Amino acid sequence: MTKIEVESKLNSFSKKERLEALKQLKKDFVPEPGKNKGFVNLHCHTFYSFNGYGYSPERVAWMAYNEGLAAVGSVDFDVLDAVTEMLESGRILGIRTVAGIETRVFVKEMASKVINSPGEPGVFYFMGTGFYKEPLEGSKSSLLLKKFAGIARERNIARLAGVNRDLKEVALDYEGDVLPLTPKGNATERHILAALINKSEKIFIEKNRIAEYWAEKLGIDRTKAELLLEKPAELAEVIRSKFFKKASSSPNNAGADFPSLEEVIEMIKSEGALPTAAYLDGTSEGEKDIKEFLEYLIAKGIVVLNIVPDRNWNLKDQKEKEIKYSNFKLVMNVAKELSLPVIAGTEMNKAGLKQVDDFNTPELKPYLSDFLDGAYLVYGHTILAKYFDIGYDSAWAVKHLPLRPKRNEFYLRAGKKTDPIKDYSKLVVGKDATPEKALELL
Repeated sequence: MTKIEVESKLNSFSKKERLEALKQLKKDFVPEPGKNKGFVNLHCHTFYSFNGYGYSPERVAWMAYNEGLAAVGSVDFDVLDAVTEMLESGRILGIRTVAGIETRVFVKEMASKVINSPGEPGVFYFMGTGFYKEPLEGSKSSLLLKKFAGIARERNIARLAGVNRDLKEVALDYEGDVLPLTPKGNATERHILAALINKSEKIFIEKNRIAEYWAEKLGIDRTKAELLLEKPAELAEVIRSKFFKKASSSPNNAGADFPSLEEVIEMIKSEGALPTAAYLDGTSEGEKDIKEFLEYLIAKGIVVLNIVPDRNWNLKDQKEKEIKYSNFKLVMNVAKELSLPVIAGTEMNKAGLKQVDDFNTPELKPYLSDFLDGAYLVYGHTILAKYFDIGYDSAWAVKHLPLRPKRNEFYLRAGKKTDPIKDYSKLVVGKDATPEKALELL
């Protein structure tokens, strides 16, 4: 079996097949030297929410291994389905892997301000990272995740009803057309878009008829429609902008539509993970005074900051770039001042998004060490929490490392020292061990 044939199995909906393929790839195929050696991507959506390339957790880890990344992390909307696979893939390949979640929360103190969800005052894209296990069935955390799933399902079905009215020739059945595109039933807006394109191809069959249909519905000429058919991700974006409405939340009901910031922070901490703020670009009213906002979030319990660098510097409009890159430099300086670790990634939840940031650019090179430190810290936390119950927010850490700078330094050192391929399950690090002793034992 060729390398390409084995790689194709990494995106199978069978977990067993994916892991077997990954082990075979590690055994039989030595990667070329990675062109992005020493870089990081700690914000990769997998196919458990939506990945623009259809990547599973195993495929994300394999990508990172081949690129030579120092660390890679999964982040999925509303689910923790990737956690065990992401960590297991890291052990198989010998690469540092971490796992997280992203969701939307309501911040009551900012109910009138847009934060990082355009057009939705009070709504905040929020994350948790450094998960090392999935919640126990019946636990408060698992019930909250089921609540997320219910909200998402209702939102999708309501949105689909409107789209089906507008595009009745390719009307979708949620159960029959959309859910089969997911490995575990967590459908997103992008799954609906993919299903619409699939249905148009099934109904109209011939390329010219498919192009005619979308040209008419989208109000574009046929030549443009034909070009879009060659680039499904771009076609999906045009369909989205034409027919998909914004989420149904408003200043009056967003508090009911989304869980509170406090509720989600409690869930993340109860699972031994790290509450993580998501930064957009500093242009909204909520992010305008970024130091005040981050101090507020730290007081609430966040311990990590996530940034998607590409949308803060890689912009065609020079004026927009100047504004957003200036904001980016400011938030990086503020994070350092507040001893707030920063992680970075590319999302990968849309085709065309980078698989790895280019940290050799003049704009990002000065900050690579910060992003590496953040990645090592989250990995150090993950290993120490998983095997020894002494993660970043544990009682042990509070006792031995009460000050944030010292705590950051310890987990950073732990992340650098730990061996990704090693099984630490038989090692004993007692709760009475000092930080230096714990590092010595690793």
